[in-house]
Amino acid sequence: MIGSIFLYLVSKGRILFGVFFMAPVCSQLLNYNNIDKIFGIPSIISCLAVGFFWGLYANYKKQWF
Repeated sequence: MIGSIFLYLVSKGRILFGVFFMAPVCSQLLNYNNIDKIFGIPSIISCLAVGFFWGLYANYKKQWF
């Protein structure tokens, strides 16, 4: 059971990397440059969306770029 959960998470690793690593780093970069809100939405929400879709694209194409 735990092994199958682990294998599933590894197969979705690019999406998880985009959401759990890239999004907070992107958000901190935006906050460092005093860009707190994008279209009235907090920067973490927009970065989570970008990280998710970039990870989804990387998972589909099997590469980041």
